[in-house]
Amino acid sequence: MVTGIGSLGGREGQLMNMQYPMAGLRGACTVPLVRRDRGPGGRPSGEGAVPVCRPRDFQMAAEVSARPEAVAGARRQLVCLLESSGLSECADRVMLVAQELMVNAMTHGCENRPEGFFSVRAMHAWGRLRVEVEDPSTRQPLPRSASADEEGGRGLHLVDALATRWGTDLPAPGMTGKTVWFELDLLGGAVSS
Repeated sequence: MVTGIGSLGGREGQLMNMQYPMAGLRGACTVPLVRRDRGPGGRPSGEGAVPVCRPRDFQMAAEVSARPEAVAGARRQLVCLLESSGLSECADRVMLVAQELMVNAMTHGCENRPEGFFSVRAMHAWGRLRVEVEDPSTRQPLPRSASADEEGGRGLHLVDALATRWGTDLPAPGMTGKTVWFELDLLGGAVSS
């Protein structure tokens, strides 16, 4: 199991807490599979072998300072994790949606907290990618209608359009905050329709 831990609150470049439950001795590589065309009699032929990479399952968690440069660092680390796990085809979509949730956590979830932090978690298993952003506010995110001249107010519509599913989880009794999450169903590293 590959693990590392760090904070993105001003100490850029440290590892996030990552786990590769299926990695074993394979290190940082994706698991190569070979698909062969079937010849006469259903046996694989030596010609036409096509290498196929199965994306690697992972779990990641990071505590992020509620500052724009820390959000940018968390985004870059998430992109690197996706690319090293064989999920580069969906990285742009994940980044757009994750960026929106992280900026919302920074702007709305950590407002009035001078040393605010929020958490980011990402998991990939069984063809599903889930990203969670947890902040200390109990205020629920609500999509709103923005006028044509407003700069903001469209982010949750973007999340709704790009994610397979998204929602908010409330904390356990006696706890504060909320977790806003999204999921993408993936097929071979690409978002399935």
